[in-house]
Amino acid sequence: MTDFEFPTPVYPYGAPCWLDLLVADVPRAQRYYSELFGWRWLTGDPASGGYTLALLDGHPVAGISRKPTTVPVTSQWTTYLRVGDIDVAAAAIVANGGRPLGRPVAIGELARTFVAQDPGGAFFGVWEPVDLPGSGVLDKPGSLTWNELLTRDYDRVLDFYENIFAHGFIDETEPGGPRWSTAHTGDGNPAFGLAEIEHDWPAEIPAHWLASFATHQVVPTLARALDLGGTLLQGPFDGPYGLGAVIAGPEGEVFSILVPDED
Repeated sequence: MTDFEFPTPVYPYGAPCWLDLLVADVPRAQRYYSELFGWRWLTGDPASGGYTLALLDGHPVAGISRKPTTVPVTSQWTTYLRVGDIDVAAAAIVANGGRPLGRPVAIGELARTFVAQDPGGAFFGVWEPVDLPGSGVLDKPGSLTWNELLTRDYDRVLDFYENIFAHGFIDETEPGGPRWSTAHTGDGNPAFGLAEIEHDWPAEIPAHWLASFATHQVVPTLARALDLGGTLLQGPFDGPYGLGAVIAGPEGEVFSILVPDED
């Protein structure tokens, strides 16, 4: 795997630092996101299991893997949270009511990682970096800019992430609106949003992490996403962190595009 010598954003403990995509048809997904975000692809060596990285202007911004044919799993984007010791994190996840899906594994010299479900049923990943601290760029068009966790078990899930990752949650709920808060890492910066799925939402919408990719203009990017085979799920809308829209990719994987609010 190529050594990356670009300056990398600093990811404190508990911050979303990496994303990857699990799909059945990897070449189709690569074509879609290359056309949408301008990504190029770097296939890993045997030591990394062939783990493929998406590059934006040479910076690693995401990974992609093929779904196992023996396990029924939804095509999805996974958000990874930064940890220092993945074995300690795994034990804490179990102790606080989460469910690890397998054991920690090494992606060559990039990182050690695993995927788990929180008590509300949302899938998330844990990332102990080795040579790859996380996404090499943030908030630039085609890169990660924000993450949101939507859940029906708000109180329990808030306690779960607070206990494991020491997030400080600040309530942002507006009068008459669903409960919503921002999780802050130890440096005081906002890390992600936590939103309650209300009872009037369709029952088939699961608890999930939503990754948002930055764009300069939502409407042209949305139009391109739909032309390439995506589906509009919500928006465009003006949210607390900028103008955005929620999209399903070619295999139904859900993501968001967002013009970051610079205020």
